[in-house]
Amino acid sequence: MNDGNLRQGEETKCESARGGKKLRVWGTLTLLVGIAVSIALIAYSNFSAVAGAVWSVGWGLGFVVAIQILCVVLNGFAWRILFPLAQPACKKILIPARWIRDALNYLLPSAVLGGEVVGVRLLVARGCDINTAGASVVADKTLEVMGLFLFVLTGIIIFLVHERSSYITHWAISGLVVLSAVLAAFLLSQRWGLLKLMDKVILKFAGNCGGRYGGENMSIHDLVWQMYADTRRLIFAAFLHTSVWTLGSLQIWTSLHFMGYKIGLQEAFMIESLCQVIIAAAFMMPLSLGAQEAAYMSIAGLFGIPPPIGLAVSLVQRLKELIVGIPGLLLWQGFEGSRLWTLLKGKRN
Repeated sequence: MNDGNLRQGEETKCESARGGKKLRVWGTLTLLVGIAVSIALIAYSNFSAVAGAVWSVGWGLGFVVAIQILCVVLNGFAWRILFPLAQPACKKILIPARWIRDALNYLLPSAVLGGEVVGVRLLVARGCDINTAGASVVADKTLEVMGLFLFVLTGIIIFLVHERSSYITHWAISGLVVLSAVLAAFLLSQRWGLLKLMDKVILKFAGNCGGRYGGENMSIHDLVWQMYADTRRLIFAAFLHTSVWTLGSLQIWTSLHFMGYKIGLQEAFMIESLCQVIIAAAFMMPLSLGAQEAAYMSIAGLFGIPPPIGLAVSLVQRLKELIVGIPGLLLWQGFEGSRLWTLLKGKRN
């Protein structure tokens, strides 16, 4: 019996290793494809024109970065709203933890949902119980997707009111249908077993931080649906996430303004919302490489903006992610180094 269990365990480990290897290979291939597409688009759009447009943003990049930092803070507050009042100590780290989550998801795209798992680790290492930490991340991610849906829905409605092109109308409605299906599938999967799988993942990757179990012995599945039952907190957190997506259109407006293209905030709102449909649909591509560049080029063109300028806007978006993300990675290493130093001191004593 023991030998059979041992062989079964070894087979399971082998299957997990093969599955992990396939994911890494797929991630590498899609990353290479994305890089190739991005390079091709830059070459097609005239490299000097694109580089010149990016350079013309100048100190306006500071405004774009400042808006991005504000977005991180608002996302951190949205996450904070979901936390029970009984765990005030955990709330202190939520904004820097959100910064680290975003940095990991953007700069280390090979780690699927790596930022969310690390976010749980950070909370657990500071005394938050594992179940509550995991449930808060799942609920926060769900509300972030819901905020994206509301943002895109508003942008498409504005677009349909002002545009008369049947082709673009069909495309916009199709994008909204796809995003609606993704949101519905995300919510239904939580009800049908995704959160039970999350229980195992969180325990494996975050449970070795010395964390404790809490939530009145409730599972992550039960705690998430308990958070969803608090309508007032849910609406406020969803509002903050929607506001963050809306601030993205202000970044587009700022970039185009410094490039010399005076568009209105409403046009910037429509450009960003329609681009986010394409970017969301390309979630399997690491960093949405290629898809994001093509989105900004094509959607900006609908508003009379030349393709090189649309591509330059996409590159400015990537540049501000790097500027904000790299300090986030350094902050993460600081937290992990501090935890490791504390563990080593404890062993010496």
